[in-house]
Amino acid sequence: MLFDINSDFSVMDSGAILIAFDDPTFVRSETVLLDRDNGHVQVLLQGKLHAVGQVPEELMEMFAENRDVILSSVRIDGSCLELTSRLVIMN
Repeated sequence: MLFDINSDFSVMDSGAILIAFDDPTFVRSETVLLDRDNGHVQVLLQGKLHAVGQVPEELMEMFAENRDVILSSVRIDGSCLELTSRLVIMN
């Protein structure tokens, strides 16, 4: 699967899940969809689905247990943009 954007998946010390994007545009995504069968992640942004990556197998269970996800990126001025979005588990 080809991905629309580079992203990094992680779990924060608090247990919250985080997706860090290279492009701050994707931080504004309304919904994050996780396909539990293969770990593929898509985001819904302005009515369009974008493939953004694949959750590593070792993080899959942590992602599947959460209902929200923190989306983060560094803006061009060096500041951090961070928003929370709803996580929807498919399959």
